[in-house]
Amino acid sequence: MKIPRGAIPLGLVYLIFIITNKNKNEIQENPNNFLTTTPTSGQVIKGIIKPTSKPINPINNSIKLKHLQFDSGRTAKDFTQLQDAVQIEQKEKTPKTDQKNDEKTILLVRNIQICKAVDNRKPIGSDVFFSNKVDSLYCYTRIQNTGKKQEVRHNWYFENVLMTQIRYNVKKSNIYRSWSKKTIYSTQVGHWRVDIQDSNGNIIGSKTFEITDASIDH
Repeated sequence: MKIPRGAIPLGLVYLIFIITNKNKNEIQENPNNFLTTTPTSGQVIKGIIKPTSKPINPINNSIKLKHLQFDSGRTAKDFTQLQDAVQIEQKEKTPKTDQKNDEKTILLVRNIQICKAVDNRKPIGSDVFFSNKVDSLYCYTRIQNTGKKQEVRHNWYFENVLMTQIRYNVKKSNIYRSWSKKTIYSTQVGHWRVDIQDSNGNIIGSKTFEITDASIDH
């Protein structure tokens, strides 16, 4: 039997088609021939890729606001101590003011006399006019002191000029008798005054008198 030349190429094509179709059927019939791929993010099942996902928790919106607090460097104890210090300072100032008021009224001059002599703690020859023939005069005082012992001053003035200042202490007493002495010169004719002062310089009593010229009187 003689085969035509044109049939040979057709036979080769048919043979290749059969071989190719057979291999394709074998691949489809074999279940183990599924491709396995490993994705970077997901769970691998033979032939099927199932991405994995985790449930997303909702954001908690219940956020509590907190007030900012700035530290000034002082604690509550510091402010308490500062407040106590202010109160103590106010308490300390109050007695000082009261003490000044007490000092103004603690000494009371009950009596002042200008006299020529003092005998047995009593004034002798008291007057407000004296001649320039007297050698000296006395300032006699009776002072009430309800507090502690303190200083008293007798300031003798001639024509408003301080001539003598005599200081002494007055003890606590209902009536404290005291006196000071001043020499009077014959030329010192005019107006005189004796001021009684406490230790703070406050005038608590005063007495005026006059020295006259004896030659004019005659």
